Amino acid sequence: MKKNWNNAKYIACWLFVLASMTLACRQKSSGHEGHTAEEKPVYTCPMHPEILRDAPGSCPICGMDLVKKESDHTTQADTAEEKAVYTCPMHPEILRNEPGSCPICKMDLVKKENDHTEHAAGSDSNNILLKPTYEYVLSATATIRPERKSLSMNIEAPGYLTYDARRINAVSARYGGRIERLYVRYPFQPVQKGQRLLDIYSPDIATAQQDLIFLKENDPDNATLLENARRRLSLLGMTEKQISEVETGRKPLLSLPVFSPYAGLLVENPGAGPAGTMPGSGMNDSKTGQRPAPLPSAAGSAELSLKEGMYVQPGQRLFGLQSLETVWAILEFYPFDVQSLKVGQAVELRIESFDEPIRGKINYIEPLYGAGSKNLRARVYLSNPGGRLKPGALLTATVQAGSKSVLWIPGSAVLDLGRSKVVFVKTAGGFRSRKISTGHRSGRMLEVTTGLSPDDEIAENAQLLMDSESFVKAN
Repeated sequence: MKKNWNNAKYIACWLFVLASMTLACRQKSSGHEGHTAEEKPVYTCPMHPEILRDAPGSCPICGMDLVKKESDHTTQADTAEEKAVYTCPMHPEILRNEPGSCPICKMDLVKKENDHTEHAAGSDSNNILLKPTYEYVLSATATIRPERKSLSMNIEAPGYLTYDARRINAVSARYGGRIERLYVRYPFQPVQKGQRLLDIYSPDIATAQQDLIFLKENDPDNATLLENARRRLSLLGMTEKQISEVETGRKPLLSLPVFSPYAGLLVENPGAGPAGTMPGSGMNDSKTGQRPAPLPSAAGSAELSLKEGMYVQPGQRLFGLQSLETVWAILEFYPFDVQSLKVGQAVELRIESFDEPIRGKINYIEPLYGAGSKNLRARVYLSNPGGRLKPGALLTATVQAGSKSVLWIPGSAVLDLGRSKVVFVKTAGGFRSRKISTGHRSGRMLEVTTGLSPDDEIAENAQLLMDSESFVKAN
């Protein structure tokens, strides 16, 4: 009996010990949970909220200092109170509780609407931001719709002034010989009609003069031979006055002068333009970016190639005399403008150094494209009283091509990327870049041939939506 009693006391002691240990463990566990509820501070980047750290430091992406993140209880309380949230129109990841400026682009922050609804719907705005940057551009900007109406179409074309190839005359040597004296010294020298150009010593003419003198002295009654001798000298280039002087003085003229039969500017090689092109064809300025040489000399220098003491051959072209009473305006048109061109269309020319435009009409459209160029050239014939219009001057022409009922948008709504043109079409949550094809321009309005419809809503100013990748990979 005593032994059973002792066993019962032993078991009771052990039960007491176990109960004490269990109570201590529960108290310790309760204390640990209370400490966890205090939530250790969490640090995040203001620019990259996905960065979370348990200690202060720097953002591994942008290098900004991490800031302490508010507790979930506080955030939930703020959300319940529906506090205003401000964001950047260009960088929606920037969220602030008060107005200010964007730390990236310095734009003013705007109030974000329905913030609670967006979060409850599964963060739709974040889904847009996860799309490629070239697909959506977010911004608050004015929009317009393409409008179908009839407007006057004006075609603009670059061009330049050149000489009139119809008004150039050649001075040739009618007999061969040596240049005894040269009276003109440099290219583009003004020459008047009847002006003395050079003196030539010709053995052939000297011999023909001796024959006339011999007949005059030894057979003066032979009218037939005398007339033939005079005609020969006339065909060689001597004037009647010079022939009469030889007959009277009985002395040959060893050096004969050459007079100009025309007036104009002196050019040595009037038959060829720059780089071997024909007169009036000009150069493709859009490719070379250089001003065409309107009146080239033979060597392209500031001196004549003919010198005193040089020999010339019968029939050799010595000079060209270019008249500037009229000039040509050479206009270059792109292929999509060619179908709208026709002879007789009114043209307004804005020439450099002239304040007022000059008006004319298209007089000739060249039947083929220039060599190595996709542009077609047209000519405008202009009168040039007083020589005010200088060949080589650059100009811009506006051709009135009638009216056409098409789809028009402002030119500011189009972003020209060189090989393509894009507009920004408004969609749910932003603007989407889209390639379009354009045609003629009328003032500030641009014709749209493909890519848009009257129901589309596009940004009025495409420059405000510039993004590094938006238009490089536009759909």
